[in-house]
Amino acid sequence: MAKLPIETEKIIEQYGPSLNFPPKDGYPGRDEPDKVINTHCCFCGMQCGIKLLVKENKVVGFDPWMEFPFNEGRLCPKGVQRYLQNNHPDRLLTPIQRIEGKGFSPISWDHALSHTVSEIQRIQSAYGNDAFQCYQAYH
Repeated sequence: MAKLPIETEKIIEQYGPSLNFPPKDGYPGRDEPDKVINTHCCFCGMQCGIKLLVKENKVVGFDPWMEFPFNEGRLCPKGVQRYLQNNHPDRLLTPIQRIEGKGFSPISWDHALSHTVSEIQRIQSAYGNDAFQCYQAYH
């Protein structure tokens, strides 16, 4: 089992979880959209139709796409929650790296991807190409 690099309380203070109650004035970014974009839910492989509400090139909400033949405007709870996460205070916006005894520190995307690739290659060279696998979760 992995050992935490710092105390649990410090991790919660830095990264959450925040309480499951919305702020008194609501989450930021719920203004009227500049445009509505017909697209697909990004959560799973079903590709349900959805209308994203966009303001200043940021998703600020969504509406059902009633005319889409597969889901007829319906979304599962996972799809609905996905679009509420964009402005959540616990959302990480940059990769972080574990530093033993100090916690976590932000790193660049290039560093994070290079490190991930090198770890996958290390595992495969030590244990074979079948030793590493990615799973796609379906619901």
